Amino acid sequence: MLDHHTIERYELGWLVVAVVMVLLMFAGVIASMITETVPGMFGSPARYINPTQLSQTEFAAPGLKVSPDGSVNAYMVARAFQFQPSVLRVPANTPVTLHFIAADVIHGLMLGQGNVNAELIPGHVATFTRTFKSPGTFVSQCNEYCGSGHQTMSFTLIVEAPK
Repeated sequence: MLDHHTIERYELGWLVVAVVMVLLMFAGVIASMITETVPGMFGSPARYINPTQLSQTEFAAPGLKVSPDGSVNAYMVARAFQFQPSVLRVPANTPVTLHFIAADVIHGLMLGQGNVNAELIPGHVATFTRTFKSPGTFVSQCNEYCGSGHQTMSFTLIVEAPK
């Protein structure tokens, strides 16, 4: 049987543990906001496009686009159990900026080849710049349950050797 003072010490110890855990969770939320895990917080440069107006943006014709300055951008739209385009060809050993957007519901995407894992929130543009080192064909699927056709939602990334 523990005496009253011993029980108080245990209660104080558990109270300190609980307070430390709350402070760590609070710090985690603040760090998440600062590092833009939540797009658009604090006036960050995250882009939002109204999904009903994609036809007025660069996402109107998804695919690979090479700018006059030589930069390579890929625009992909996730909607209704498909990625557009369903096949994306990118050059190896060239930095490619990938821009993803969901047009209807939340979708997900993981490119193991480029270390990309994104949750695609309708209207929010997820942007990554990656250099794919080795040529190959990689299939990726939506990794966020998006409805009854979710299991059919996939796309193929083809990394081509430089010409």
